[in-house]
Amino acid sequence: MMKRPVIFLVESGGLCGGVRVIFEEAARLSQRGWKVSIYSLDKPPAWFTLPTEVEWQRFPDYRHLQTVLTTEDSWKIATWWKTAQVLKDALRGNEGLYLVQDIETAYYSQPIMQELVMDTYGYPLRKYTTSRWVEENLPDVEYVGIGIDFGLYKQLHLKRNPKALMSVARAQRLKGLRQLGELSRRLGPNYELYTLGVAGARLIGAWKRHYQGLSDHEVVRMYNEVSCFVSTTQHEGFNLCNLEAMACGAPVATTDADGNMQYCRDGENCLVVDPLDMRGMAHAVRRMLSDKDLRAKCIANGLETAKKYPWGPVIDRLEVLLA
Repeated sequence: MMKRPVIFLVESGGLCGGVRVIFEEAARLSQRGWKVSIYSLDKPPAWFTLPTEVEWQRFPDYRHLQTVLTTEDSWKIATWWKTAQVLKDALRGNEGLYLVQDIETAYYSQPIMQELVMDTYGYPLRKYTTSRWVEENLPDVEYVGIGIDFGLYKQLHLKRNPKALMSVARAQRLKGLRQLGELSRRLGPNYELYTLGVAGARLIGAWKRHYQGLSDHEVVRMYNEVSCFVSTTQHEGFNLCNLEAMACGAPVATTDADGNMQYCRDGENCLVVDPLDMRGMAHAVRRMLSDKDLRAKCIANGLETAKKYPWGPVIDRLEVLLA
């Protein structure tokens, strides 16, 4: 039986966990024999290597993209609320899907923007999600799941710096950048906080070193060299970084950020604090670094937690939706 082509609609190919998930789905469908294309307003990513079989088409704006979509006999997958708007008006039948990795009203403070986002969840598109939190809080969405690339995210058994911490610095208001700066100040100069991401260190200037443009292998090495991965975000649909750190054997101190509670268990595989309590987070970090038994327990259980997220079953479930 011939498989119908699949098109992912992606506004930007910029570095973030949600975009990584889209590229992973596209790549893994392609490896299973699907003809996959990505339609975007952006250029192909330099940070993620897509299979050469995955076609990338760049458009000057959504109007041009929508015009081409109306001529395509394929599965079409919206990946953000704006791409869902484009897809709704380009449908030829029941070929529209909507990958919802988070309920995106969280990222807007204006009621009119929140209403626009919510409207897209009522479109005649079959919604699927990576997140149990989304499944629980959004009607009529099917759980497909999310995975870890175990060939990449793994223990390298390197010597860890006993005072080195790692976090992701992101400027979006819910991602905990201000809290990260507060945490750094509370911990003081005896700890080395290394950050990576698209947010420049100048936004706070409180950490030792900030990295941009690292390769996946360089990031994995950092996970393996630090003694604690810290997440200060206020909200996530899932929070893939915590799980990547666990897969690399790094103990995790994290906030309760909604979606990450799908797999985070306080005192079992990580330490969890209130998202606004950086005094509590500083205490959690010190405790993780000083309590050898707790640390060993969280590392061992974190590795077992990560093993529960292989990509294979995720793509199996996605193929069922595309059958």
